[in-house]
Amino acid sequence: MSQRLSGPSATGRSNPGRSSSARPSLAQLERAQRAAEKEAAIAELQDLENSLVSLHHEAFAPAAPYEVPPPAPADVEVLRAQIEQHELSQVGRFKLSERKAAKARARELAEAEASRIDRQNAEKYRDLCAGSTELWKLLNEHDTGLVMETLESAFADNASDATAVDVGTEDGVRYATVLIVFGAVDLIPERMPSLTAAGKPTTKKRTKSERNALYVAALGSTVLATVKEGRAVAPSVDEFRVVVLRKDLNAATPAEFVAPIYAARFSRQMMQGLNWRTVNPTEALLSATDAQFQRKGAAGDVVPLNLSGNEDLAQLVETFKPAILG
Repeated sequence: MSQRLSGPSATGRSNPGRSSSARPSLAQLERAQRAAEKEAAIAELQDLENSLVSLHHEAFAPAAPYEVPPPAPADVEVLRAQIEQHELSQVGRFKLSERKAAKARARELAEAEASRIDRQNAEKYRDLCAGSTELWKLLNEHDTGLVMETLESAFADNASDATAVDVGTEDGVRYATVLIVFGAVDLIPERMPSLTAAGKPTTKKRTKSERNALYVAALGSTVLATVKEGRAVAPSVDEFRVVVLRKDLNAATPAEFVAPIYAARFSRQMMQGLNWRTVNPTEALLSATDAQFQRKGAAGDVVPLNLSGNEDLAQLVETFKPAILG
């Protein structure tokens, strides 16, 4: 009797009476992978664009007196165990009365040492609290060195380099001059998220005008974030005087490798009225007090400020240009 086989026949063909599960072809897998990579690239592009214009949304904790943590009491049991081990090492193992006395002595010595440590720590704690109070007082009194140091520390991790270059008082206004180094327009991606005619995600090349517009918005967000952070950490500063130098090693001339592109004053009072989540960074950039900003051409290219007649700004550029280029 012949045996009936199920499944593939001896010729390798599938049994016509059974359906096999469809497996994607290599071409289908490659298309799916390309589609996933494209979607990821579009999402990454969108995230980058959002991050460039939302730096000023970050919340910065306001300055406050440093609270010195109180010292923990000395651990008598730890001290006792250490002293006891030393004391017992001096006594024979079978001298029970002497060992008992050594343990009692270790307890007394441990308690005395703990008291000494606690007194010493309490004195250090009082000194640290007094120092913290004094620093807070100086910060609020606009001590120039401390305000400078505080701003430097706050700006150390900024996306664009920023530094406090001057702190002082002028006509009763306590100010801090902040220098920001910003990149060239090529920090803006050439392509932007878009949709096809069928509504599918894709990218398209930005026009020069679109790229410049996003560049200005990114500049505005950077300036706003910097003064917002400065306002939080330096409560004595009434006005932030901001200068932005653009670093562009692809500029037409070496003189423009580092050039000023923006200068303005931001008062604490003006910043208090801002809604940081909804403010338009471009509008805020242009509406700041004594804002200096120049664009040219139909595409709105950002160009360096004219330094003629502005010796202070020219001197600032010359002072910091070597460090920026170095």
